[in-house]
Amino acid sequence: MQKFESLKLQLQYRGLHSNHRLEQLIGQSLEALRRLLPISTAHVVLEQQRDGSPAYRVRAHLAVPGPDVHAEATDHTLPAAWRKLAQKLSHQFQRRKARQQSRFKDRGLSRLAGQWSGAV
Repeated sequence: MQKFESLKLQLQYRGLHSNHRLEQLIGQSLEALRRLLPISTAHVVLEQQRDGSPAYRVRAHLAVPGPDVHAEATDHTLPAAWRKLAQKLSHQFQRRKARQQSRFKDRGLSRLAGQWSGAV
């Protein structure tokens, strides 16, 4: 398990060897997603399917506040499969963030909630 500034990242390889450059790409992508929602733990599986096409599959399970986020993607290269997966995760995070903000606005609350209007 690797740590990227308080993010616990567990990478699992199936049918291929570890790749430091790809691990850095994954860590950077997850750190970028953390700007939208906090991620406490990420479990990523990188798999090469020798008898299938496309040959590479990646899966991710991210522990975030509320329901965990899951995604999967396949492609002919491992970096391309990861980019697809990262894009899916980003869309899920953006949708969740938009729903949270919508609920906040629907309740008649503003960003300045907690400040009094001055009327007593």
